[in-house]
Amino acid sequence: MIPQFDVDHGSCLKNAGSRKRLLRWHSCMQSLLWLAGLVALVVLNGKSANGSTPQGGQETDSWVQEHLLNPGSHPPFSFVYDRQASETILKAWPRTTASKELDGGRTEHTITWTDPKTHLSVRFSAVTYADSPAVEWTIHFANDGNADTPVLEEIQALDISVPVTGQSIPTIVYSRGCGGMDTYALRKQPLNQLESFRLSNRGGGKTVDTIPFFDIQMGGRGIIGAVGWPGTWAINFSRPTEEAIAVTAGMQKTHLALHSGEEIRTPQVLLLPWSGDDIDAHNVLRRHVLKYHTPHYDGQPVVLPVSHLGWGGMKTSTSLRLLDQITQEKIGFETFWMDAGWYGADREVEEFQVFGREDWFLHAGNWRVNAVAHPEGLKPISDAVHAKGMKFLLWFEPERAVVGTPLTISHPDWFIGEEGTNFEGNDARPFVKFRLFDFGNPAAREYMIDSMSDLITSQGIDIYRQDCNFALAPFWAQNDSHDREGITEIRYVEGLLEFWDELRKRHPQLILDIVQRGDLETISRAVDMSRADYPVSPDADPIGNQVSTEGLAYWRPHYGTLQQIRPWDTYHFRSGFAPGLGFALFNVAGTMDQIGKFIPPDFPFDWLRTQVKELKQIRPYYYGDYYTLSPCSENTDCTTAWNDEHSAAFEWAAWQFNRPEQGDGMIEAFRRDKSNDQAKELRLRGLDPKATYKVSDLDGKSTTTISGSDLMQTGLRVEIADAPGAAIIIYKRM
Repeated sequence: MIPQFDVDHGSCLKNAGSRKRLLRWHSCMQSLLWLAGLVALVVLNGKSANGSTPQGGQETDSWVQEHLLNPGSHPPFSFVYDRQASETILKAWPRTTASKELDGGRTEHTITWTDPKTHLSVRFSAVTYADSPAVEWTIHFANDGNADTPVLEEIQALDISVPVTGQSIPTIVYSRGCGGMDTYALRKQPLNQLESFRLSNRGGGKTVDTIPFFDIQMGGRGIIGAVGWPGTWAINFSRPTEEAIAVTAGMQKTHLALHSGEEIRTPQVLLLPWSGDDIDAHNVLRRHVLKYHTPHYDGQPVVLPVSHLGWGGMKTSTSLRLLDQITQEKIGFETFWMDAGWYGADREVEEFQVFGREDWFLHAGNWRVNAVAHPEGLKPISDAVHAKGMKFLLWFEPERAVVGTPLTISHPDWFIGEEGTNFEGNDARPFVKFRLFDFGNPAAREYMIDSMSDLITSQGIDIYRQDCNFALAPFWAQNDSHDREGITEIRYVEGLLEFWDELRKRHPQLILDIVQRGDLETISRAVDMSRADYPVSPDADPIGNQVSTEGLAYWRPHYGTLQQIRPWDTYHFRSGFAPGLGFALFNVAGTMDQIGKFIPPDFPFDWLRTQVKELKQIRPYYYGDYYTLSPCSENTDCTTAWNDEHSAAFEWAAWQFNRPEQGDGMIEAFRRDKSNDQAKELRLRGLDPKATYKVSDLDGKSTTTISGSDLMQTGLRVEIADAPGAAIIIYKRM
């Protein structure tokens, strides 16, 4: 349904209209033109929320001309320049417009404003899609004059007013970040009048608190947004009046003058308006992300592997012996993963990560192979990996360097700031100082590109894993002067993106694994094979992995996870099923009493082979449409205490991944350990009601045929006798 926008004395907005009518535009608050136009794109330019495919073409072009390129329209961004608001000054500046086809499905529309006095140019570049209702943009500021500009500050890459519709209280839906048991859990924040709400990434590295995706839901319609910026970002929601929600997004701090010839960019913004069902709308987002913000290889979205985890201190001889065993047992591993600990000064190291004793932190920044653990480098390992038909993954943390490592001595000018800490925050551990490698420095960046590229070639690396285990923002702030606040971060982010892009350019088949950053720019270039660290702990509760899948799948289709092996525990193993999965056959990390010996002779290889085979069987479905079938209730949290009545352990979790084009899909269902319900009726979504489906339990308990209408209206009865227990059911249109 297309909202129709009218003006009266009491409100800027009334709801009416029909799919077959174009929007009628009126003189309301100017930012409403943007939102109304964006909602029109749901119908005119992409796949609508109810699954139909509207017509685009000339109607979309007309909308762009009238509401994107029209001089009277109000831009969806803001800034302050020389103490004047952009809303005022842009009206007086000359502007030019241009549009060009980027490829068969994307069109870029550019608007440039230029200050005739200081020659500051503001270039707004928006991309529309022939097959998606999303609109994306980035803004560039350039000083084309001969002197420094006045101060440019408070840059908001997104600044819009969203009209409130319907009778219910508007709700901001978002997901937690990568820290804790409730990683990526969906959260809902009501927004009453005079209330405000903020999502942010204060540290500028991993998205610990929240990810930069949101959905403003208002009774059957809303607007989804996302930010691309592997640095500090903030998304602010406020409701100063009953009628509208103000939304801004951008870097957390900008206050700078631009030098002559200097140019900067803002974070990337995505908006996707919707009307109808929010789950359908999020499947439109998932399809958009899969096509336009997922790394592709040979024309297809990246396939995340099943990986065997290994610690970098594990000697070459141990690694080769392990490789022989896992391939002889034909478990089905596709990647051999070597994590931290392989680098630094030549020394004896622990072969496994013993918490409280490892020294990987002390050698960060010295990216040479430890010859004691690996006398011939890592090439013998990668050669053996490749000979067994697998990929080789190697861990790096190029953004941090411990003071005293060779590069900090030979090129101190390539680093920013300095921090000191006891190793892992433990006063009993060594105190070290470390610095931030400056990706914003062109000479430093070129060195790191060459250095990492050489390692990728010489060591046979197929998957380059980049971790970041500290906050970057304090270093950036240390490097800024009062009239240049934000410039260090901007240059750093621009350089980091260039670094990743150049590695892919030099090594087209290289997979980038960028750990837990989660913004739009990063996931467009890289996978995240460990969406959270929590599940790798030997005593981690499997509910943590379930909650992560349920929440993260709401926003995007590609991610991986980790877990520890618990032999014969199918519920635990299936809880970690995801597009990508990494695990070891014994505890490679933990305390001394937790880390395992080498693989015991009575290890249940038959059981594990079955689990891996099942994961590979269902892996393609994760890129389909996603539906929650038994979501967590509103008052559920992720505690597992026996006396907590709100614990998620009392509930089921179930979801569906559906591929309507192929006519197939799957259901994953989990009966948690405190649930008394042995069965659930799960009503499926997205099926053909007139078709008949063959439905099979992967455990071989049953195979039946059911009509699509029955599966959607009556539901599929799923029984799980054990608590905890898990069921995986696949279906195929006959």
